[in-house]
Amino acid sequence: MSEDAKSDFMAAEEIKKILHGRQKAEQERIVRWVSESLELAGAAVKPKVEHAHPGVHVPATLADTPSRPRDGEAGPKDFRSFFQEKQPKNDVQFVAVAAYYHRFMAPAADRKEAISSADLQDAARLAPWTVFAKPSKTLGNAVRQGYMNGSGRGTYRLNAVGENLVSMTLPGTATTGSTKGGRGKRRPSKKAGAKKSRKSGKG
Repeated sequence: MSEDAKSDFMAAEEIKKILHGRQKAEQERIVRWVSESLELAGAAVKPKVEHAHPGVHVPATLADTPSRPRDGEAGPKDFRSFFQEKQPKNDVQFVAVAAYYHRFMAPAADRKEAISSADLQDAARLAPWTVFAKPSKTLGNAVRQGYMNGSGRGTYRLNAVGENLVSMTLPGTATTGSTKGGRGKRRPSKKAGAKKSRKSGKG
């Protein structure tokens, strides 16, 4: 056996030891996230249907079964109910919730892998949430903060980090991401700050 083959085998054994003892659903999720983070297209192991983790999307190239909601989620459900359940704290979290809903929780005929500015505006009206002045900019912010990937032609796809935020973290108390335009606290305007400085300078 060559040195390269031995090294590959040793690396595989180390990964096997790390995953050993975890539930099948956890093992499959970890392997999939690592594959996505390393951009190993088609490298993720096809999970067995009986062990498929609820809420984890399996691409059509890897499995023919539709994705299912995670434990505790009845799905499909209307977006407003899902929004109230997840309680996003800011615009970026709202984008992730909207993308997750369209991908996993909407009625099967309405599901889509990627969302557009129009989809985001429709979700804001249904929630209800503040309608976005520039939805494409908000989607871009979600990409920059690591929750979405651009998929071309003005559409954006939820990635593993965004999926984890919605399925495992929300609802929560942390204000992950930008709070501008959402339900989080807004920063004071420059005008208000200037008035405060002038007031403190008197006397």
